[in-house]
Order: sequence, then structure tokens, then C-alpha cells
Amino acid sequence: YEEQSHDNTDRARELYQNALDVDEYNPYVNHAYGLMEWKLGNNTEKARQLWSKALERRSTAALVCSLGELMITSGKLKETRDLYTRHLLRLDTEREMTEVYLAAAWLEEKHFQNYDRAEELINLAILQSPNSSRAHVALARLEGRMEQRGSQTKDGHDAAVRRLANACISMDKGDRARAVDGGFLYNSWANLEVKAKRYATAQKILKKGITKYPNDSSLLQSAGKVEERLGNYTLARELYSASLSIEPSAPTLVAYAMLELRHPESSLVNYTIVSGLFEEALLIDPRHGSAYNAYGNMELRRGNVEEARGIFESGVQAQCTDAASVYHGLAMLELSVGNVEKARQVLIKGMEEVEDRERGMDSAQRQRAVFLTHTLGMLQLNSNCAAEAMKVFCNGITRHGNSSQLLLGAALCEVKLGKDEQARSLFERSVKADVNHAQAWQAWAVMEMRAGNFQKAKKLFDTGLKNNPRHGALWNAYATMEGRLGNLDTARSLFAAGLRKCPGQVGIYQGWASLEMRADNYSAAKRLISEALTRKKTLGSGWLIAAEIEEKMDNAGLVGLILRRGIECCPNDAELYCALGKYYFKRGKIDDAREIYEQGLDVNPLHAPLYHSLAELEAMVFNVEGLAKLNKRAAEIFNKDAMMEPSPTSTQAREQVIQKRRSRQLPQGVSILRERIGETIDLDDLDSASSEPDDPMEMFSDDVLQDLLRAD
Repeated sequence: YEEQSHDNTDRARELYQNALDVDEYNPYVNHAYGLMEWKLGNNTEKARQLWSKALERRSTAALVCSLGELMITSGKLKETRDLYTRHLLRLDTEREMTEVYLAAAWLEEKHFQNYDRAEELINLAILQSPNSSRAHVALARLEGRMEQRGSQTKDGHDAAVRRLANACISMDKGDRARAVDGGFLYNSWANLEVKAKRYATAQKILKKGITKYPNDSSLLQSAGKVEERLGNYTLARELYSASLSIEPSAPTLVAYAMLELRHPESSLVNYTIVSGLFEEALLIDPRHGSAYNAYGNMELRRGNVEEARGIFESGVQAQCTDAASVYHGLAMLELSVGNVEKARQVLIKGMEEVEDRERGMDSAQRQRAVFLTHTLGMLQLNSNCAAEAMKVFCNGITRHGNSSQLLLGAALCEVKLGKDEQARSLFERSVKADVNHAQAWQAWAVMEMRAGNFQKAKKLFDTGLKNNPRHGALWNAYATMEGRLGNLDTARSLFAAGLRKCPGQVGIYQGWASLEMRADNYSAAKRLISEALTRKKTLGSGWLIAAEIEEKMDNAGLVGLILRRGIECCPNDAELYCALGKYYFKRGKIDDAREIYEQGLDVNPLHAPLYHSLAELEAMVFNVEGLAKLNKRAAEIFNKDAMMEPSPTSTQAREQVIQKRRSRQLPQGVSILRERIGETIDLDDLDSASSEPDDPMEMFSDDVLQDLLRAD
């Protein structure tokens, strides 16, 4: 194995064969040898022969499950079912029998869609081993998925919570000494409460778990994550440190690193310390996908594109157990530098690898494949390939059931395709799957508003706000609709209510300011947009609104001052350069306008409107040389076909631009497409075994909805 870990495959093969010459039926040697051959991808038949040979003398869960997974990849589903049945009674221990029962249950659920049989098999595992935390968690997940497919996600979530709560109670009443992994149950239960945003409940569950299992390091790490979400950063650090003192682990080190990134003890992030934590995590577990994802994204945000790419590619080569996190990070990097087609291929490859890994056994990371599917679908949708996006979302729904985010993505595709009735059906399924999914309510309401169904839209907004009253974008969209209908007092009431519920939502101030500006209430508009910019001066769109207000008030001098101030506060907002350039151009200041447009292109050479504005200016003054220079500049960045893979020259030029921009500490992603799709997976794992990441689609690309919100 040592030779294998250093990629000395021939020497490893020689040593394995020497061991088999001594005992050709040795289950451990045959299993390890077979895994090596299978992972190399060039000798699956050799792996099958080795495992089958060993099983002639002795059955082990490792051999049975590995051979079963290999047979599944060959499409031999019935033969795999027979394999599990034949060897179940030949296994030596309860633990091994549980392992095969769970593999057999996953086969029935995933490949035969026989949920009743899957449930029966897991119950047999629990009957055989009542204190098996893995079996209890597997049953909770299955029951949750069964409820989700037949009814609503909330029902599935509640079913899983009930199952885990009952399992914890039963285990506490029984022989806790035998339940060495009892902390796993408490972690799983707490994780479900965190996903439902019931942090106080999760806090209580974890405290109880720590009391019963004080040496369970993963419980301490989970408690640290909950405290971090509650804003108790000092306590979170203490809990992470306590966890690491019991057992150093990659998930805890990653959690600690992310805490230091988001909420450093001093005012500035100490990147040396954070990088050291990530490196230590990868030393402990070189296949920890979350570490590669978080580490790579940190370097990307710092402008270190090549370093980030190297980290992600190392994660791909390491064949991480959580492959989705690594592929998602690499895809988002490629989008950042404009490699749209390469990003698409990375996502497709990631989905294929995740599918391969989940063939034989359920996994806590299975749901992360939803993120890959969602990102690929959004990439297609934002590339104006709605039909292709629809295929991606539908395939994801088939695999993952009623995912509210995937259903919403499919609904937006139908809207783009002009199929409102089909979209309504998908919107309805999306909100049934998750009544708290604010963007689904918002998108559905906006579609109805555009169709003239205002009463229906109002009802949808009301229902969405009833279920999720602290979602600022919902209040903003609802109030905007009322304003466009001429119901100004109603709109003002909605904006005011939104600010009471979401006092930190700058977008509500901005929306309200726009309403007052359209109503010619310039004093109120100025007061509101000033409040927005006081709260967030890096809001480029806020400065644009402030300038527009002054322009409507015929304060031409203030317009220029405001736009220049906006650029000082948001030096990377291309729209501000566009607006200031047009301001100068309109007043005949050609040289000033040209200078501003060129500065904007230095900041964001991927912003097409800047090229158009500068080209228009040069054409107006008959500057043929300037037009030729601009065309050459564009050719260095773009291909003629934006959907083609960029040439090496253009890719290098883009990455140099990205490096330059990120060295200026850009607050947002480089590519507009990347921004519209969304940022990275949130890796706030509760523990290494049971947790899934927070929903990265919680802020589901509000930019996509802007197309729907625009007036016809």
C-alpha cells in the first residue's frame, strides 16, 4: 500500500502478488489489490477475479460491497441483488452485516426504485444491530426522501428529525456503552435542525450529545459551527480548539480556517495562518474535498488564479470522497476567467464522477451533486440555451427528487421558452417542496405580474412573505409591483414593512428611492438613497440612482461629482464608468469620456457595454485609428464565438486581467455570468460523517429574476 500511495504501481502489484503466492484467498490482500486495479481504470476484470476468488473462502463486507459496486457499473443489477443475498448470512459480525444490508437497501432504492424493500432491509439491519448509528441515519434519510418524493420536503425533513430523535432516545435508554458512534446520531439530528435554521434547537441537541459523549470531537466541531452562526465567534474558536485537542481532523481545521477568513480576531485576515490550517487539513486527509474547495476559493479571491487552479486540480487528482465540492470550485474558477465551455465540461465530468461514486452506497455528500446540476443548468440558462438547461434540470429532478432549487430552475427555463402553463406547474412543485424558498415565490409572482395576473401575483407575494418574512428581495419585488400599478401608498407601506423585518437590506432602500424618484418626490428619494449608500457605499447601483435623481433635478454638476465619488467607492463597477463616460460625452468632453471608458476597460475588459460606448464615441469623431486599437484590444480577450473555448492567447490575456483586478481586492466575481449563476458551495459542514453543506442556492441568482422584473 505504501508503494501504491507513492504511485509506484508496478512495485505495488508485485508485492500484492507475492502476498497472494503465500495465501491466494487472503481477503484483505485481494480487496486492496482489486481496488488498486479498479481505480487505475484499466483492469476491472482483474479486480472482479480477485474479489470473486477471495469470496470463495470467506465473505467480508468490503469484498461483497466492492464487487457489488463493480457489477452495478456493468449494469448487472439483478446479479448484484443475488450477490448481497447470498453472502449476508456468511458474514462474521453485526457491523459487516449492517454494511451489506445498507448496500442492498441503496441498490433497491436507487436502481430498482423499490423504496419499500429498501426500508425493509434497513430495518433488518437495525434489528440485527440496534445500536448502529449508521443504520438509524440511513433509515432517517430514506424516510425523508420517501416523504419528499411523495409530498413535501418539509414532511421529509420532519420525518427524518423524528427518526433521529427517537433513535437517540432509544439509544440513551439502552446500552450506551455499545453505542460507540452515538455522537453520530446527535450530529445528524442537529444537522437537520441547522438546515431548518433552528439554531437554538441544534445548540441544545449538541450540548446534550457532548454531555453523553464528551470525547466525540465531531460533536464539539458541530457545536462550534452552530455558535459561529449565532455570532458567538470566541466560543466557536474554543470549541474548535477543544475538538482538535481530542482528535485533529480535516473538517475541524477547515471550519477553523473559514472562521479566521470571515471573522478574524484582528481587523485583517492573517492569510499565512489560514493557509497553514488548510495545508494541515490536507495533510491529515488528502481526499477532503471541502478543504480543496475552500482553499482554492480563498486564493482565487486574492487574485492568485494559477495557485487556485492548481489546488482544485490537485483535488481532482486526489479523487476526493466529496468530488462535487472540488469540481464545483474548478468550474467557477473557469467561469471567472471567461472559459465558459471549459466550465461546462468540468461540471459534466464532476456529475459523472459523483454518479459513479454513488452507485454502490448512499453517501452524506450525495446532495452535493445537486449543486453541480444547478450550476450547469444555470450556466446553460444564462447562455440563452434554455432548452439545454431544461434537460439538465429535469435529469437532476429525476435523480434527486423534488429539489426546490432544481424545480425553480426548470420553471425559469419554461418562462424563457414562453411556456407559462408548464412554468406554473413547476413553480407550484417548487414551493410545495420548500415553502420557505423565497425566490420560487418571487419568480412565480413576477411571471404572473408580467402576464397581467396581478391578483394572483399579490397572493403569491403574500404567501411567500408569510412563510419567509425576512427575505428582503420578496418585499422589494412586491412593493415594486405595487408601485408600477400606481398604488404608491401600498408600495410605501410594503417598503416600510420590509425595512422593519429586514433592516439591513440595502436593496429595499434602493427600491424605495427609485419609486419616489419616479413619483417626482426627489427629496424623499435623495434621503432614501443616501441611507442606502451610508449603509453600503460599495453599492454601485446606488450611486447610479443618486446620479439619476440629481439629473432629474437638473443638478448637472452634482451628477458628475456623484459618479466620480461612486467610482472612488466602487472602483470595479463597470456601469459607473459607463455612466460617467456618457456624462462627459453628452457635454462634449470627448477626451474625458475616452479616458473614463478606457479606465473602465482596464478594470473590467469583459464588460461589453464599455466597448460599445467607446466604439460609438470613436465613430462619432471619425477616429479610425482608435477604432482599430479598440478592435485589437477586444480580440485579445474575446473569441468571435463567445461559446467557443478561448484560444490559449485569449485565455492568458483574460487571466492576466483577472489577476490584476483581484489584486485590487474586487468585491465581486470577475465574470458577469459567474455572478449570475452564484458563488461557491457553502462548506459549513457540521461533521465529517453526516453533514451536508448549507444550501448554496439560498441566494439563488437574483440576477436571473431581474430579466423577469424588467418592464415590458
